[in-house]
Amino acid sequence: MAYTTVLLYTVISLSLFLAASALAPPPDTTQQAPRTVRAGYYFAADADLCPLAALDASLYTHLYYSSVSVHPTRRTLELPAEPAQARLLANFSRELKGKNPALRTLLSVATAGTEDAAADAATAFGDPAFAAMAMDPTSRAAFVDEAVRVARENGFDGVDVAWRFPASAVEMADFGFLVAEWRAAVPQGFLLTATVYFSNHVFGAPFAGVDYPSEVVAGSLDWINVMAFGLRPAGAAANITAFDAPLYDRASHFSVSYGVVSWLDAGVPAGKVVMGIPLYGRSWFLRNKANSGVGAPVVAAGPKQRGSNSTGAMSYAEVEALTTTAGGRAPVMTSFDNASVSSYLAVGDVWVAFDGAAVVAEKLGFAAQCGLLGYFLWPVNYDDTNLTVTRRASEVWEQSKISSNLRNATGVRQGKAPVELPPALGSPSPSTEPVPVPTSASFSWLCWKKLDAHLHLSVLILLLY
Repeated sequence: MAYTTVLLYTVISLSLFLAASALAPPPDTTQQAPRTVRAGYYFAADADLCPLAALDASLYTHLYYSSVSVHPTRRTLELPAEPAQARLLANFSRELKGKNPALRTLLSVATAGTEDAAADAATAFGDPAFAAMAMDPTSRAAFVDEAVRVARENGFDGVDVAWRFPASAVEMADFGFLVAEWRAAVPQGFLLTATVYFSNHVFGAPFAGVDYPSEVVAGSLDWINVMAFGLRPAGAAANITAFDAPLYDRASHFSVSYGVVSWLDAGVPAGKVVMGIPLYGRSWFLRNKANSGVGAPVVAAGPKQRGSNSTGAMSYAEVEALTTTAGGRAPVMTSFDNASVSSYLAVGDVWVAFDGAAVVAEKLGFAAQCGLLGYFLWPVNYDDTNLTVTRRASEVWEQSKISSNLRNATGVRQGKAPVELPPALGSPSPSTEPVPVPTSASFSWLCWKKLDAHLHLSVLILLLY
């Protein structure tokens, strides 16, 4: 019986592979890339922190409504049921475009629960609902049609695929099929982007060899939004202070520069890479107020805040408020770390790592030197009432793009880490030339990856019996 089961499973896998191999490669119908992207994610769940009326739409080229999700059992789009949230979805594009007619808006289809802005982007794996929808060609097609219909009915100019994150080679293959089929289904000029892991190679996933299908990504998406924050590796010490989004880290892979360069080395053009900037800070309670540097012992995650609605995280507005409300009751120490290009502050026994104006300027200088398409802020609701970071980012980016001789004194590429690099970094040097449309061979690569995973599973079943 066991051998019959294995044989049947293998035959089905081979059939799926042959059927998929027969498909024509997805046409490259991505619209001509915009000149630049100054984007932001608006968390609908945190609309009370920043109503649409408080946003200065002129500071953005693109704004994302974040988010709708995949229904956990029906494999369909789960739309907001609460009346106020439903109205927000319906009015989002119309209201913001009324203030900036050139603005483009996108509907982000995300893993449920991603409204936690400070959730570790480096260790968030698995979305059963997204995986179940993406694995079945019929449900994929129906979901794509529904998402595009809902987006267009509500005035959006595109859709963002924010599967956070595929956790196996099979799921990565399904991700590739999903975006390729999505691109083939949308009308010309309709934007299609993806919110992706900070690196092309997924570290710490439950299964080995989890890499994004870069050729399909480059050929099917208008650009990718790289989540270059929440960079705390699995197994990292939880009892010491640490930076959340360092530009450089020569002791590990977990840095902004490493992640960005990994995508470029994997073959995704710089003109299709948009780098994330966090508008939140990571906080702790210090064990000893006198010891407040990086790596200082802590006793617990920082205080729960109204903005982030979670312990250990603060919106930029709350970080700013922390320094002013302390008054003379507690000393305020702010520090900028040149080696990692990161900043932190300590107020009494509270320690917070955050991206201040100086850090944002350095990061955008790095992004401009790499030739990246732009940046996105995560989430825009978390800025202060003066939109301090949003305004500074927009100014710096425009200056960086205009200045042809911009030089970042801290360097462009992440230095080689002391551990083995993922396969993606062994590829040729990054190029700003357009990547060719995925051929039938590259499209079949997805099938081979999925077949390989299925065959490995068949062998495991056989060994178990």
